[in-house]
Amino acid sequence: MRRISTRHLWLVTVLVLLIAASRAVRINDFHLDNDEIWSIWQTMGTPAQILQWTSPTEHPAYFLLLDAWKHLAGMHPFVLRYLSLLVCLPGVVFMYRAVRRRHGHLAGVLASLTYYAFAISQFTNLYARSYVFAFSVLPLTLWLVQRYFDKPSLFRAFLLALSLVILYISTVTIVPVFFLLGLYTLVVYRQRIWLWWLPVILLLVCILPDILSNKLQQVSNHTNATRMFALPPLPTAVVELYTYLTGSWLWLAVLAFTVLVLVVFWRKSNVPPKSVFQVGFWLLWVVAVPVLLYVLEPRLGFYTLKRYAWWYVFGLAVFIALALVRLPKMGQWVSVGLLGALCFLPFRLNDFSYIVTPLGENLKWLTEHLEAGDALLLDSNLSCNFPEEWDYYTQLYFPTGLRFVDNIADARRVWYVSSQDAESEAFANALVLTHIPGRFVGPPECLFRLYEAPPDSEGILYPNGMRFHGAEIMDGDKPLNGIPVMREGQPFKVRLWWSVDRPVDLDYSVGLTLYRVVEERQWDSAPQIVYPAGAPAETSRWQPGQIYVEERELQIPYPYSRGGLALSMALYWFGDNQRLLAPGVEPNGTLFLKRIEIVAW
Repeated sequence: MRRISTRHLWLVTVLVLLIAASRAVRINDFHLDNDEIWSIWQTMGTPAQILQWTSPTEHPAYFLLLDAWKHLAGMHPFVLRYLSLLVCLPGVVFMYRAVRRRHGHLAGVLASLTYYAFAISQFTNLYARSYVFAFSVLPLTLWLVQRYFDKPSLFRAFLLALSLVILYISTVTIVPVFFLLGLYTLVVYRQRIWLWWLPVILLLVCILPDILSNKLQQVSNHTNATRMFALPPLPTAVVELYTYLTGSWLWLAVLAFTVLVLVVFWRKSNVPPKSVFQVGFWLLWVVAVPVLLYVLEPRLGFYTLKRYAWWYVFGLAVFIALALVRLPKMGQWVSVGLLGALCFLPFRLNDFSYIVTPLGENLKWLTEHLEAGDALLLDSNLSCNFPEEWDYYTQLYFPTGLRFVDNIADARRVWYVSSQDAESEAFANALVLTHIPGRFVGPPECLFRLYEAPPDSEGILYPNGMRFHGAEIMDGDKPLNGIPVMREGQPFKVRLWWSVDRPVDLDYSVGLTLYRVVEERQWDSAPQIVYPAGAPAETSRWQPGQIYVEERELQIPYPYSRGGLALSMALYWFGDNQRLLAPGVEPNGTLFLKRIEIVAW
């Protein structure tokens, strides 16, 4: 017995690790939805405030635990969802023990694998909400029901009542399961159903004040709501619910196969009536629950929000396990392998989410592209504008805060956040007059786009009518912040800003020079325009009222010694090579732009 028990222990350990791995690889596969962010945002206060902020439809237990975990491990989405992953794992053992108690070791393994292989199970196990507590405690409750009804005691009644309390405070969507558990005891224990009196009394002592204070009104509001969602015919609706919760049409084939197994193998063996009743109950769960939910849809709404019927897969998992365990030994172990593989079956976890906006991904991207002094300007008609999301993601990705402005004149570089189909014309028109559009991220309904004004809005006016608005050394796609420090032979990019006050009569060239004491390197050419797209390089074709931006690729000389290099600019006409003079320009026609520090051996 010791050798067999040890083997079973190792098998269940491998089972837990397998299921943990199937979840861990998917934690970042779907974006936080608004419900998850609300849960996280609610923990941004003291325990007393969390209690005060909890919705009447929820219980503060999960939020208090999430708050403690957040202070221990951090507030990154991966870390917060990892709490749900940890909470779901005991359910593997609870499911194994509950099914094993009545139907044997292998049935327990099959039930655990099946329960955790469904798509809705994987979503619930990673979702930063309280559903995961109900998911893990549901099989525990079944196990405690069996223990209490097999051998009643005050202690076992207390444990059963405690598990029911946890189910109750986890999610209100679990309420139908209470009636199904009562039906289970009626089918399996029949005349002993009266033993429920003690756990029920203990349960009511704990939850009755909460029920009387707010839950009755909430239930009344929910059941009396008018639902306009038109359901398809019953067979279609049931199949859609089944495939939605399981995640794949493949599970329809699994269900059909399990029914075939029961028909074929039970006819070849003498099955005790008690087993027939127990399997019959789980078959009733699989068949009758979707029909009842369909009939009661106007009152309950489980087809409108299908993910709230997540508990349906609990009975489905037990039924599939009890059917597959009837296979020959080889078929049983093949089933274990296939169910283990189904735990890694790919599907879209975001299909189960409530409201998902790209705001988090946009702000995460912005961490790599934001420059000191940049500001955000939010369009008045922005659709992805949930305040709690802005608050959470700002604290997550920008601990020192973001700068928001209401006026485009308050910042040179402005990230304009808008929904393109509802964009405010006043904002958009004002931006393009003084700023040029640059990089962007996000879909049209939540678009972040950079608008940049010249470094020097007034600029330096040359006698030919060209006005120089400043230069920037670039760090990738943004201006370099701080003192430029480079290595010998290093290439770099310079961006120059221009406009014209009046039409220019000639085509002028721009020369950039790097020098220390004597001239080291020079780059001369017509302006190399990158904005606006398709603008001419010939300055005689430039138009007043338009900003022109050019970019040059330069390189530090190699080999070179440690020291400083000066970057300067000259404007001239190639016909006479005479450099133009302007305010701030040296007598030799050069305008100092930047000092670059060179570090070398």
